[in-house]
Amino acid sequence: MSLHNHSHTQAEEQSNAVHCFSVRAVADPGMMPRLMELWAKRGLVPDRWHGARDGASGTYVDIDIESAEIDQQLAAQMAAAMRGIFGVSQVLMSEKRSAARV
Repeated sequence: MSLHNHSHTQAEEQSNAVHCFSVRAVADPGMMPRLMELWAKRGLVPDRWHGARDGASGTYVDIDIESAEIDQQLAAQMAAAMRGIFGVSQVLMSEKRSAARV
C-alpha cells in the first residue's frame, strides 16, 4: 500500500471522531434530564447514553455519553457546561475514532 492510503486529512479524522463524556454526579432524579437538556437545546441526540448508580453507596450516578455529531470545540463547551451543573462532581472527556465507513 502506498503512504497516501494511510494518510488522513484533519477533516477526515474529525468526521470519524466520537466524543466521549464520563460524568459522575449526585444520584438525583433530575440529574439525567438536566444533562440531557444540554443536548436537546442544540437539537442533538447522543449516540450512546448509559447511567448506573454507584454500587458502593448509591449516592452517585456514573453516566457515559458518546456522540459523533459534535466537533472538538462543541465537545469542550458541553463538558464545561456539564461541570457547571449543580450536583456534578466530575466530567472527563475523551475522543475515539470510529471505523471509517465505505
